[in-house]
Amino acid sequence: MSAVPKMEPLESLAWALNRLATLQGAVLDPLQLRSGLRQCAGVQHPAELLVLLCRLLGVGAPQGLRRPDAAHLPLLCHLPDGQWGIVTDLAPTGDWMVACGTVTQAFASAALQDRCTRMQLAPAGSSAVSGHPVGPAPAETFRSRRNAAIRPYRGALIEACVGSVMVGLLALATSMFSMQVYDRVIPTRGEYTLFVLATGVLISVLIELAVKIARARVMDHVVVGVDGMLSRDIFHRLMSLRIDQVPASVGSLAAQIRGYEQVRAFYTASSLFALVDLPMALVFVAIVMALATPAVGLVLLGFALVALFIGLASQRRIARQAKEGAAYANLKTGLLVEAVEGAETIKAGAGGWRFLSRWLDVSARTIANDLKMRHLSENVGYLGGSIQQLSYASLIVVGALTVMHGEMTTGALIACSILSGRILNPILAVPGLMIQRAHALAAEDGLEKLYQLKTDNHGVRRPLAPERIEGRFALEDVSFAYGDNPVALRVPNLRIQPGERIAVVGPIGSGKSTLLRVLTGMYVPQSGRVLLDDLDLSHISRLALSRQIGYLQQDHRLFQGTLRENLLIGLPDPGDEEILRAMRRTGMDRIVAAHPKGLDRPIVEGGRGLSGGQRQLVAFTRLVLCRPRIILLDEPTASMDDDQERRCLGVLAEEARAGATLVVVTHKPNVLPLVERVVVMIGNGIVRDGPRDAVLKDLEAARRDDDARRAAGASLGVAGAQA
Repeated sequence: MSAVPKMEPLESLAWALNRLATLQGAVLDPLQLRSGLRQCAGVQHPAELLVLLCRLLGVGAPQGLRRPDAAHLPLLCHLPDGQWGIVTDLAPTGDWMVACGTVTQAFASAALQDRCTRMQLAPAGSSAVSGHPVGPAPAETFRSRRNAAIRPYRGALIEACVGSVMVGLLALATSMFSMQVYDRVIPTRGEYTLFVLATGVLISVLIELAVKIARARVMDHVVVGVDGMLSRDIFHRLMSLRIDQVPASVGSLAAQIRGYEQVRAFYTASSLFALVDLPMALVFVAIVMALATPAVGLVLLGFALVALFIGLASQRRIARQAKEGAAYANLKTGLLVEAVEGAETIKAGAGGWRFLSRWLDVSARTIANDLKMRHLSENVGYLGGSIQQLSYASLIVVGALTVMHGEMTTGALIACSILSGRILNPILAVPGLMIQRAHALAAEDGLEKLYQLKTDNHGVRRPLAPERIEGRFALEDVSFAYGDNPVALRVPNLRIQPGERIAVVGPIGSGKSTLLRVLTGMYVPQSGRVLLDDLDLSHISRLALSRQIGYLQQDHRLFQGTLRENLLIGLPDPGDEEILRAMRRTGMDRIVAAHPKGLDRPIVEGGRGLSGGQRQLVAFTRLVLCRPRIILLDEPTASMDDDQERRCLGVLAEEARAGATLVVVTHKPNVLPLVERVVVMIGNGIVRDGPRDAVLKDLEAARRDDDARRAAGASLGVAGAQA
């Protein structure tokens, strides 16, 4: 039997996880996996290592198995020699087949005892794993993700609820202490009894304090866990949005996502305590009836019901105001972001007054809504305070009459007055909870809108992840429009063969950039199909496309960080030698050498401080480092000087000769010698497509004919004027 090839433990774990993901129809981000493994390098115990790694990768918690189970195959397995493998099958002999690298070996069940782990790396609902029938993937909502994030902490939430019940019951000690002091200690002058009772109250208070601290720690654990899962899920959802689905107002979208904090605060603390304290109020009413008379308890119960009715009656109005307030806040944030990002344009065009007018209008609406919400909240609070005072006074009146009739003791009346606060306080908190709930629901509605937007590979349960893409495109009856606007691109038929070099030319607004985005898969046409290597582009994993398609957009953006970080976004670090080689090829080494910090040069948001040509050169150098099989370029040298343009075009020529498929949108004649085919677009469609020289000759002939017609028209106009 062949020996299992030796790999480093973490190296074998990386192989096993990638293999498991492939079998489950998932795609792991290699950079995220590599980063996670580095952070787990010091963990020795396999179970702890997997738990930490799953948390870093954002996948479900691993489930350890006592022994392998064929119903759960494939399984991750930690082999006796320290390596990791995949249990793939059960042999007829009863042995388990374990794949590790290029070798598959048989192991007895005893050898794999307590060494197998069930992990879910595929998207939720994948038919390959869960056994769901083949069909469209179920729609994912924020509320479903919220429930999924809270579900693992049900035990902790139950513990917190039990702690809240204990706190409520321990609070009875003060009431019982007061009753015993007034009824027994004072009449009998029992000093010893007083000290014993005081000691009991002290012990009760200390226990209550300890329970509250423990409950707070438990809730902190829940909040951190739920927040980590939900915040990651929301940001991952944002990053997974298809580009043509991203809302036009970035600021409003950011405000909607920020509203998640209100949702988290409501569902992790307020609702839990209300869930416990409200039922406990009924328990305290029953205790009051037992200590005093039913009449005293009914007084408190009646006022509690009135307070609850006021809170519930204001719910609809509170919800309406909260929804309007959220809309105004989103609009205000969107305007602010737009003004900051376009400050230079606003100043150059003297348009500050227009933005100030819009800002004042939105601010006035926001302030008016805030005033309505505040007045509503204050009025409900004032009513609650009045009800609390009236309930206390009514309790004392009814209790005093009961004492005078000898139906209860003075101590019982004092105890009931103390318990009245425990009954009414949770009820009076209902309006405040309603306001928090309204804000949380408004924020949830905003997040639901995010989850309703289509993501990459929308509707596909198991996206394909081919190891190699050749670059053969086919567009069939493709039509694309931005929202409700007129059609921006219409291509009945377009074929691109692997290794072809194509230039796309045409006037502005003719659909050239839109065509490139459709080829990247970032835009999905409303009708027609886009095929890549005979596969529907929407069926190929976005990560697989990004690995093998190099796309350089016209308005490339740099991010806050260092020059090196911007150069290596989404790339494994190839090492300094490879980076230097790429920079020397493109000429970026001169930019690096000109700054005292070199590649550690700080970059601010948007790349401000670098010229447009320098930003374009950084993006171009990153493309060279990627070494993609398909290169899609949108005006790659638009902001470069002639010398830099020649250098970059030389690099493109080398990449094209290496067999890469090249499609470049350009207005510059200097780019055309690189290509062998030219596609001409006018009016959002293709009007000419053929060999470069033939198409350029036709275009030149058409230009001469147009010039001749214009000249003839001008001559006729002059002659008519002279006549």
